[in-house]
Amino acid sequence: MRTAAIITEYNPFHNGHAYQLDRVRQLSGADFILVVMSGDFVQRGTPAIFDKYLRAEMALRCGADLVLELPCAAASGSAPRFASGAAALLDGLNVVDELWFGSEEGRMEPFAALADFLSHEPENFRLKLKDCLRSGVSFPSARMQALLALFPELNLPFDSAEALRAFLTSPNNILGLEYCLALRRLNSPICPRTLKRVGSGYHQEELSARFSSASAIRRSLLRLGPESVRRQVPEQVYSLLAEAWNSSIALQEDDFSLPLRYQLLKETESSLRQYLDVPEDLARRILRLQNEYVSYSQFAALLKTRNNTRTNMNRALLHILLGLTLQDAEASVSPSCARILGLGSCSGLLTAIKANGSLPLISKTADLPAGLYEKELFASNLYETVRAWKSGQPFIHEYSRQIRIIR
Repeated sequence: MRTAAIITEYNPFHNGHAYQLDRVRQLSGADFILVVMSGDFVQRGTPAIFDKYLRAEMALRCGADLVLELPCAAASGSAPRFASGAAALLDGLNVVDELWFGSEEGRMEPFAALADFLSHEPENFRLKLKDCLRSGVSFPSARMQALLALFPELNLPFDSAEALRAFLTSPNNILGLEYCLALRRLNSPICPRTLKRVGSGYHQEELSARFSSASAIRRSLLRLGPESVRRQVPEQVYSLLAEAWNSSIALQEDDFSLPLRYQLLKETESSLRQYLDVPEDLARRILRLQNEYVSYSQFAALLKTRNNTRTNMNRALLHILLGLTLQDAEASVSPSCARILGLGSCSGLLTAIKANGSLPLISKTADLPAGLYEKELFASNLYETVRAWKSGQPFIHEYSRQIRIIR
């Protein structure tokens, strides 16, 4: 039995995702495709446009066999934390042969070479990295600066320093490199593989003929409605998407403006500093500017500085809203179970995980380890509270939610 894995958000599921699933099945020869997917909140530090169960169903109807949830502290984290949490989850299942990811690069050689170099970190690189970090830039920027400064002596498979820079500033390449590094740290037998990304760039906000970015699809959907993105998603996804839209259950960050404002009113500088991605200077800035708060998106934009990106501010505010701390982040990269969001005809895969994996499979929320998943439950119930309020539909507690089963 061969199993291929994909780590994703499906926010929402679109033609590019369907293409990836088809190509992975063709190229890997896998009997099963296992997906690790973000839950109700995503890496941009915002709510997913649709809830995790609906997005899992979209994936299952387009070729995925099993969808597992990535814990919230990892799903809403920077690339290293996102990758580490997902890789640890896959490694703990002990059934995955290959991890496939999309990239702007499309070849594994640069990923393997950089992962090998960064895993060993020779002395000259460590010293240069420390120098770059002292200038106050972020770790990814410092790492890139150090690599570029030492490029002539590194023997990496890039034609020039500019080619290396282009590689390290492409978002899917960055995430793919972090997957490779995470698997190496775990000494995992899972083999990373990459597919060249097709269609629009990650940040492109205009729709293209067929393969548009998720951000462009969200933007068009929120402005113009589901008909505007009909050509960008598989037909079986469109029917789910349109039904959800017509029920007013598409969410965005400003739907959470009031809960966030309430939470910020309770905070002090010391309490803010306990949250993930909220350093001392940001805690002071939040308190200084909070009387200017209008909405989630407006306040994130207000907090943004030259060294703190809008995404970083979104993440910090989300972690405050959800009460996520450094301890939660550490727990997310050492998962204690694998939570099922949806499954297809994959009894052989489930049997193999139960026989070989070190993580129990959880299909009922009530079976989650006591004391470890309160914040996951809170995040899910907060999302559902806002969804129910916006749509006028009844609230459904996470304990009562059913996984999606598509045979």
